[in-house]
Amino acid sequence: MTLTRDNTSKFVQAGAIRVHYHEAGSGPVLLCIHGGAPGAFGWGNFGRNLAALSRHFRTLIVDLPGYGKSDKPQIDGPRTSFYANTFRDMLDALGIDKAHVMGLATGGSVALKMALDFPGRIDRLVVISSPGGLSLFQPMPPRPSTHNYYGGEGPSMERMRANLEALVYDKTILTEEVVRERYEASIEPEFMNQAPEGKGGASGQTLEPLWQDLHKIQAETLIIWGRNNQTINYDTALYMLTRIPKARVHIHGNCGLWVPYEKMEEFNSNVTGFLSVDLTVRPAS
Repeated sequence: MTLTRDNTSKFVQAGAIRVHYHEAGSGPVLLCIHGGAPGAFGWGNFGRNLAALSRHFRTLIVDLPGYGKSDKPQIDGPRTSFYANTFRDMLDALGIDKAHVMGLATGGSVALKMALDFPGRIDRLVVISSPGGLSLFQPMPPRPSTHNYYGGEGPSMERMRANLEALVYDKTILTEEVVRERYEASIEPEFMNQAPEGKGGASGQTLEPLWQDLHKIQAETLIIWGRNNQTINYDTALYMLTRIPKARVHIHGNCGLWVPYEKMEEFNSNVTGFLSVDLTVRPAS
């Protein structure tokens, strides 16, 4: 059966939040958390990876609260903690004791927070292009066009294309379908009113200082980055590598922030291999 956006769509009540997600496959659970940007949602970030990943894992691709088809609550406290608590509640509701967790950008910060706050619930981590660390060698670059997406004349297909072009190295891979999918999601009234990247933005939000506690993470961790990431320098990945005890890093050349899309086949292979390999340390014979 071909996996589609419609035939994998599900909802679950996670505490006070109704979470929308896509599910396919069986085996160890892999929870996939998307990034936060105009028009972002789970399928948009990871839908093209679902067929490959679901051959090995029970794969759950979630919409963050405030995004996609998930509830859009008013979030007054730290967003990363709110998201982490929501997905802990989601695992509870689905009867899942332990899961691999993979996150892109904002989703990577949520994955790190879950590993810090609920270490017994996390098997292995995959952190992609996430702001959870610090830049070692150079200041963070100014954020490209995503920041002003809703300003001035407001959203448009042209602005969305510019937004997505800032996330990839090879701009030719951005099809009209991908741009339109994200644009249409970005102009849904609920999203524009409630999501942190909607009108009003998230300027009042400060990032939780996860980098201070990265050394406490005990999960085996794979850090994935694009060398040409214009939003978060790849040396942030190197900082995480020095701080997370059981970490390893893969940095792709000719690749931006959106690694799961831009390097899809290699990404799928790397993630599947890391999550499947036996990492048991055995004495030398």
